[in-house]
Amino acid sequence: MEVSRMKKLQVKILAVFLATLAFSSTCFADTFTHLQTGEVLYGYATGRTEGGKTFVHTQQKGEAKLNLAEWNIIADRLGRNNKVIILTIDDAIKFEIETEALVQAITKAADQGPLFILLEVDTPGGRVDLTQRICAAIMEVRNCQVVAFTRGDKNGGAISAGVAVAFACDKIYMSNNAVIGAAMMTTTLGTGRPKELKKAYGEDLGEKFSSAWRAKLASMAEQNHRPGLLARAMVDRDIEVIEVSEADKRIFIEPVNKRPRQRLVHTWSKKGSLLTLTAAEAAKCKIADKVVSSREELLRDLGAENAEIVINNDVQNARIELKRARGQLNRIRKSIDFKIKQSENPQPVRKVLKILRSAKGEFKTLIKLAKKYPDLRLNIQVLEEELNSIEADYEKTKMESRRR
Repeated sequence: MEVSRMKKLQVKILAVFLATLAFSSTCFADTFTHLQTGEVLYGYATGRTEGGKTFVHTQQKGEAKLNLAEWNIIADRLGRNNKVIILTIDDAIKFEIETEALVQAITKAADQGPLFILLEVDTPGGRVDLTQRICAAIMEVRNCQVVAFTRGDKNGGAISAGVAVAFACDKIYMSNNAVIGAAMMTTTLGTGRPKELKKAYGEDLGEKFSSAWRAKLASMAEQNHRPGLLARAMVDRDIEVIEVSEADKRIFIEPVNKRPRQRLVHTWSKKGSLLTLTAAEAAKCKIADKVVSSREELLRDLGAENAEIVINNDVQNARIELKRARGQLNRIRKSIDFKIKQSENPQPVRKVLKILRSAKGEFKTLIKLAKKYPDLRLNIQVLEEELNSIEADYEKTKMESRRR
């Protein structure tokens, strides 16, 4: 009987240990044991703090404020909600409204205590400034694991800036038809077409920008034990990478740094081309954690096959909202063009006043659209100046009509 209890205890300890290995890369929380009193709470931490304490949802006390430094925290999922929240990047990263929606959704999802957040990525890349905001939001999450699932759908996987988003996540899973890489920073300055920084800004300034981007990607890769040099090779076509073996250790280096005692295992990147990896290659070199055939297989691998799946469509809804705003903008522009044509011919005073009143309302709406939707690229100052001019014309016309 005593032996049986000992075996059960050993199994329990082993289960907790394995769970800790799987989910302890940051404070995902779940079982909280007070270091002084031994009190045990089951729950999950949120990103909200007050007076140096963190708001924690617990099964025993509801929402409590804890000084996490006073608690031993084991990420064993015992206090988490049995659900996975799914967010999606399925197009180019180019609109502020979509980026803001995603950033807010990540923070909100983390505070709901899911088993993990699944960020499905299928993007050709996009604006670096917006990508950095997304990466910062992911990396600031300390209370929930964020898993990237790179899908090989219409955009082929995580390309260019999409690489950075994947690297910011705690784990990277890839569908077997996806690729990851080709992350060189480009600009559309002047021509409106993508152009390498060195060609757009000159060798020295372009290299400064590129160097910072290389370092950023390498740093994000290395924080989750991914080869930083391979990340650099995705940015710079001049970087060569080979894999060597030394004392049964895998090492990724540039060929010039190879030592005689090191055995060449594989050449990953050759000079002249940006590194892009298939899913199988990415898993082999530890850029990705695993290749899966479907979301369902990913969920099974992470022990979430029975979890509730919550699809968050905030990014897609933001895209629809921006499309509607563009439609409203186009209708107003057509209306203004029509009014300009009307004003080219003599009109009765009453008709002129009606046109000016309508124009005032339209320009006020344009200013509101400009403030709410930066993606529309409207110049607020120009719009306000035009509105002031219309209001002045309206008052002048009204006064003249009274004199008659």
